This record gives sequence, C-alpha cells and structure tokens, in this order.
Amino acid sequence: MCGEIALVAGLLALFLTPFTIRIFVVPSISMKPTLRVGDVILVDRLPTLLGLAPPNGSIVVFRPPSKVAKTDFVKRVVARSGDTFSLVDGITERNGRAIPEPYLANPPAYDLTISGFALLLDGEPLAGNVASIPPRSQWASEDRVPNGYALVLGDNRNYSDDSHLWGFLKLRGHVVGQAMAVVWPLSHIALFSLE
Repeated sequence: MCGEIALVAGLLALFLTPFTIRIFVVPSISMKPTLRVGDVILVDRLPTLLGLAPPNGSIVVFRPPSKVAKTDFVKRVVARSGDTFSLVDGITERNGRAIPEPYLANPPAYDLTISGFALLLDGEPLAGNVASIPPRSQWASEDRVPNGYALVLGDNRNYSDDSHLWGFLKLRGHVVGQAMAVVWPLSHIALFSLE
C-alpha cells in the first residue's frame, strides 16, 4: 500500500512540476545582494494557482503594472493587505514593529508611508495617473495596504523600480509565483526563507 501511494505521489509530482515550477533569470541589480544579475531562480507557482497571497518577506516574481514594463520583475513583499507600513529614516516598520532587514544593500534614500488613502514618497502622494493606487472602496483603512494588494521593494532599494515609484502591486493576475531557490550559478546556490 505504501509503495502504491509513493508511486502515485511521484507520478503526480512529475506531472504537476512543469505547471507549478518556473525558471526565472534575474535581469537587474535591484535585488542585490540577495540576487545578482544572471542568477537563475526556481519560482513556485502553486500558491498563486491556489489563490494564496505571498507571505511578508517572500521574494516574488510578478508582472508589474502595465505602465511600468512589459517584462516580469522580482522583488520582496514588505507589506500585504491590511498591514500598516512605514519606511522612515531607513527604518522599516510593519504593523508598528521594526522589521530587521539584514539583506539590504544600503539604507533607502527615501521615506515611504501609507496615509490618507495614498502612498507617500518623501511626504508627497504618488501621482494617481502614473502610480497604481486602488480606489478607496478597496481600502479597509486609510493607513493600511488595500485589499488584494501588496507593497514590494527591492533589496537594493536605491536602485530598484518598485512600489516606491509605481505604487501597490495588485496580487490577482500579476503574481507569477514565489522564489524558492537560486539554482545557478553553483557558487551562489541558496534556498530562500521568510523574515
């Protein structure tokens, strides 16, 4: 009986893997030092296919808002639906608690906060015509990440095209999957863990 279960599980894994695992090549320096240009990463699509939101601290591959680019991006989830968030004087806080971020290349040269149904960059709202800011009906509160959205930032904050420039990431229809591991080059192989 155990052998039959193992065989079925193995066949299911063999069949499902091509549909649930994707390979992605890192295109920019935005995630240094965690990821380098040319790193090959495995991306788990299963949570996305099941409609699960990526957890805070996870590295995700996603389709950015259409005004930004046509190619997929890779960034870190720093806040999800319902979270408060502030990045002031290089200190990142989520839900009133400082987040240790040992993976950062350098402290960011900007402040980013959520307030008044807006995302504020250095105290000024991101422009709605160029930024992805959902309508108020999708906000549970004026100072929290709207429902169905996330904030994503690169680990190389000062050299990253991310939420601090274009707003919230809509999760549904945009997240491809969650990065699991660097598999190439051999000198940089690593498994990812959450915060």
